[in-house]
Amino acid sequence: MPNKDKNIPKRRFKEFENADAWELRKLGDTVIEIIAGGDIDKNKVVEFGKYPIYANSHSGDGIVGYYDDFYRVNGPAVTVTGRGEVGFAKARETDFTPVVRLLAIRSKHNHYFLENAINLHGVTVESTGVPQLTVPQLSAYRIYFPYDIQEENQIGTFFSTLDRHITLHQRKSI
Repeated sequence: MPNKDKNIPKRRFKEFENADAWELRKLGDTVIEIIAGGDIDKNKVVEFGKYPIYANSHSGDGIVGYYDDFYRVNGPAVTVTGRGEVGFAKARETDFTPVVRLLAIRSKHNHYFLENAINLHGVTVESTGVPQLTVPQLSAYRIYFPYDIQEENQIGTFFSTLDRHITLHQRKSI
């Protein structure tokens, strides 16, 4: 997280210690698109296939089925839960289809960097009843981005490697 006064991270990789400060920007101004998931085409869903269908669920990586010949979002991308336990971001590598209020972000940003930036953001729920996060609300998130894409990529790679190590360690514990 950058220092409040200077927008400079407290810790940086050595090669970026003297790099420019980070810029606070609205997420919607920095991405290609943010879309909301829709309904599942039950006639096309298969148990195992080429393109995963992701929903808001954290269990099973959110996969609710597959399509063999259709997807809505080119990977890599980031999904964000839009209903229930809102605001949880997940980097996705492959082409996929989001459904049932799952939001998807296509961006030129490193998807692992973006996943972690969104997860650190924190969510303010504006609705009563079942919590919801909409495309306009997510677009308004203000996130710090490095000016140098290489710094963003290195941070994203670090988080990706860390996540893989944690997952492997958890599997060994079971």
